[in-house]
Amino acid sequence: MNKKGQARMPSSFGGLVQYYSEYKSKIKIKPRTVVFIGIAIVIVVTLARIFLS
Repeated sequence: MNKKGQARMPSSFGGLVQYYSEYKSKIKIKPRTVVFIGIAIVIVVTLARIFLS
């Protein structure tokens, strides 16, 4: 307790982490490309399971 008999209040940030909002990545991939790569992987795995089992 402090001098006035009051409890000390926690800081206002409460464990939140601040990240830089202006972060620039060196690798830029469009969302469409990520979706197409995911679909291609699903097709390849499906075909491999059909023809190799």
